Amino acid sequence: MKISFLTVICLLIFGSCTKHQISEDEEKITSVTNNFATQYFNFALKEAMQFCTPESEKWIKFMASNITQEDIDVLKNKSEGATHNTDEIIYVNDTLANVKCHVFNVVKIDTIGQPGKVSEHETYNINVVKRGDKWMIKMEGPLQSEKQNHD
Repeated sequence: MKISFLTVICLLIFGSCTKHQISEDEEKITSVTNNFATQYFNFALKEAMQFCTPESEKWIKFMASNITQEDIDVLKNKSEGATHNTDEIIYVNDTLANVKCHVFNVVKIDTIGQPGKVSEHETYNINVVKRGDKWMIKMEGPLQSEKQNHD
């Protein structure tokens, strides 16, 4: 009876520690994704970079090099900037997760030589990686929406 009781106590303690770590990680992942998305989808790319891994810099620079004055004008002429909400977090392992991010009222610049178009809703899957105790956005290419809207 003593062994069973001790086993149950150990499992409860381990379970509560694991739940606490997952909850803490989810808060950090959600926070970094929200901070990044607010900046990135409103073309504040320099500010967005602070939430990314160093190797993501080339993709931020790539995005910046593709934004034209016409795209900026489209963004400025909107009554409000892009907004977003994060949905599910899918853990690939203990240091890599994928966050589904719904972005609303976003300027999409997907056609070369044409000004960006405002899309009411796009869904992006954003990778987040843990480096030490810090979660960071990890871009492995330009962000592409899951759903293609051409409003």
